[in-house]
Amino acid sequence: MRNGIAVGLCMVALGACQVATLPQVVDGREERAEAERAQLFDRGALAVMTRSLSGGRHLERVLEARWEEEPARAAELLESLRPEDLQARASQLAEEIQQARPHLVGLQQVMQARLRLTGEALFGGARPAETVSVDMLPVLLGELAVRGLHYREVARVSNADVEMPLRTSVARAPGNVRLTDFDVILARADVEVKEARAGNYVARREVPRPGQEPVALPRGWASVAAKVEGRTYRFVSTHLEPAPDEHGLRVQVAQAGELIRTLRGEPLPVVLVGDFNTPANLGLLGAPTYRELLLAGYVDVWTHRLGSTLPVGAGMGSELPVLAERLKLVLVRKPVAPGVRRVGPVLAYGVGGALEDRTGPWKPDLEAGVVARLRI
Repeated sequence: MRNGIAVGLCMVALGACQVATLPQVVDGREERAEAERAQLFDRGALAVMTRSLSGGRHLERVLEARWEEEPARAAELLESLRPEDLQARASQLAEEIQQARPHLVGLQQVMQARLRLTGEALFGGARPAETVSVDMLPVLLGELAVRGLHYREVARVSNADVEMPLRTSVARAPGNVRLTDFDVILARADVEVKEARAGNYVARREVPRPGQEPVALPRGWASVAAKVEGRTYRFVSTHLEPAPDEHGLRVQVAQAGELIRTLRGEPLPVVLVGDFNTPANLGLLGAPTYRELLLAGYVDVWTHRLGSTLPVGAGMGSELPVLAERLKLVLVRKPVAPGVRRVGPVLAYGVGGALEDRTGPWKPDLEAGVVARLRI
């Protein structure tokens, strides 16, 4: 009886060993997945990030006011950009960059506000406002430096640049505020960069102003040739027009078409990031701009990412965040003959979130950005 029990226990133990090793013998998918994850943290992988530094339709909200309301509304916008809020925003972005350590960062909606008092016109004529009141990029670069992270600006494009009347406690006398929107590319210190380029789209939306001439709000793109771990890429960052209505959609599709044509002859692998304002999660039928980009040969890396578990030591949670609406995209295009576009292993996840529960028309728009680590 004892011999029988002993034999039975041995058989159970042997069976347990066989079950434990069975997946490795029959199916090597787990090993392949682990190998792919390891590749993404070895030398040679490219890490990129796209993020908005500010956000919302703040400038449009000021311009759409009646002319007699415009100075007060401009003041509300300026006073909503409190130094403590800018510092908190910069600190959050710096922490995201510290975790991801991207080689290249595409920043959209980098706002700068400049002031001019009415009395200055007596000495400076009709010169535009130049006294800087708010400049978001130096705050972010300062936060990165505090963390020992060395990034530098390597390209920028100036988009909307509008000056309007202002009355605020900051400037007790009536004056003007000049709001300028930039898109900027940051590069890590160890990334070699050359051939910086930038441009604005011909297609643009005009904001009607009650009792005044409409104001055009240009948008644009910036790019660099970046050498990372011995390979050179054309890294491009853009911000396309939002499409809340049919007119906005027409402008957005036209801007995407201009960008596609601009990059068509690029011999380098293209990494295109930005705020495309096209809901990629709706698929080809629901997002015309997204469809045009894919038809032009670009691959959405989010659709090629690995499973939901991150490698050990990645410094992040165990699950990749799921984005309810994907407006920020990382797209790649390899300079190969027509056919199937293949992308190597991809790790992509969303970053961002609200800093506080502020309400009202000037609540910061903190839509999620995207980090991607990939091989192409």
